[in-house]
Amino acid sequence: MLTAPTRLVLFVSSYAPLLALFALLDSFGSGWPSVACAAVAVLGVLALLVVWFLAARSTGEWVRLASARSRDTEVMAFFVSYVVPFAAAGAGDRRQRLALLAFAVIIAALYVRSAVFYVNPLLLLAGYHVFDAVTDTEVPITVICRRRHLRQTEVLWAVSLEPGVYRERNRP
Repeated sequence: MLTAPTRLVLFVSSYAPLLALFALLDSFGSGWPSVACAAVAVLGVLALLVVWFLAARSTGEWVRLASARSRDTEVMAFFVSYVVPFAAAGAGDRRQRLALLAFAVIIAALYVRSAVFYVNPLLLLAGYHVFDAVTDTEVPITVICRRRHLRQTEVLWAVSLEPGVYRERNRP
């Protein structure tokens, strides 16, 4: 189980595309703000690769599902609701930059509070899908896997990324 660092990596990497847009558009000004946005975006992607590598090498366990529901559509809602307005924002004056920063912080707080960072745009681009599921013991969990669909009564070989969050692995 990877726990707290995993949560941070998933959160930062979920914002990597947005930070890359900020850097490209000089949303917070040219120079060091754009370089900082680009650097955090790259670090987020690299950290996600490390977490995925570690998870692939971790010990798995059998997880029995009683039901599952896809959360993939939430990725598009994330992009449409948040990334487009950010991308449309120009560098503007200092007040506009501060307003953009405040909006980004508020969205980040909401993203963390609602645990939406498991619905990560980079994971979807890499072919992973996110499901809300309930185990056969009625415990709600999040499942990240390459399959587009999970049957309602599925048995998965998975690695726990943190309590209640699993990444499916190849069966032993």
